[in-house]
Amino acid sequence: MTIISKKNNFIFIHPRRTGGSSMVLSLLKFCTTEDIICDDVLHEHADRWIKQNFKYNFRPKFKKKFNTAGFKHLFFSCIKILPIIKNLKKFNYPPNFNFKIPLFVKEPEIYSHTKIDDVRKLSGEHFFNKAFKFTIVRNPYDQFLSFYRASDSKDDFLTFTKKNAAYFFNREISHFYKDIEIYNKIVRFESFKEDLTDLSQLINLPENVYDIFKEIKVNKSRPKNEKRIKSEIVDGIAKNIIYKQAEKIFREFDYK
Repeated sequence: MTIISKKNNFIFIHPRRTGGSSMVLSLLKFCTTEDIICDDVLHEHADRWIKQNFKYNFRPKFKKKFNTAGFKHLFFSCIKILPIIKNLKKFNYPPNFNFKIPLFVKEPEIYSHTKIDDVRKLSGEHFFNKAFKFTIVRNPYDQFLSFYRASDSKDDFLTFTKKNAAYFFNREISHFYKDIEIYNKIVRFESFKEDLTDLSQLINLPENVYDIFKEIKVNKSRPKNEKRIKSEIVDGIAKNIIYKQAEKIFREFDYK
């Protein structure tokens, strides 16, 4: 759930399944209506965890536009199934042959997991360059397990991994970790307390954001039908697939 905060001079980039929803809710206390915040986290969670009525303070901004992305995705879905293409090109999403594509769609100004290149365009080059930019990283095994748990897939974990790991990590790397030097701070999921305490000082917040973060447990209220899984289901084959697809993350962040 991306935030572009003009008031506090920071940009938060949110990769998937990294605790970013709780991060956004923690940071909302310090934001104003002049800041750009993705809409879904506000309307799904804000009033439950934050005392102020942010749902009505932050109005979503939508634009009606021709559904270029929908038709483009259908076109590339046809391309992806060609064997020769699989060896030449990496894609961020699996094929989807839903032909019920609306001509026009209403799109928000900013998505939950807006890629960093689009955030740069939206925030403007000048602000993007001077803003304090931060994101989160998580051990890829745990991150992908979380993605599986939240999915509606009926596949077992190994089958799910074979089908989705390449798309999932290609998107994470191309959208968020392609150039990690662009960030001023990268928070580790495994050390939230230390890193959020440090972050609070770096962006000059009036209080420690971790004290707010630790009380917000978005995923604790997950639907009952959401999968409850243990890390033991990651067998050797699945481990190798995940490592191969997320090797850049393992290597650059020294995950084992």
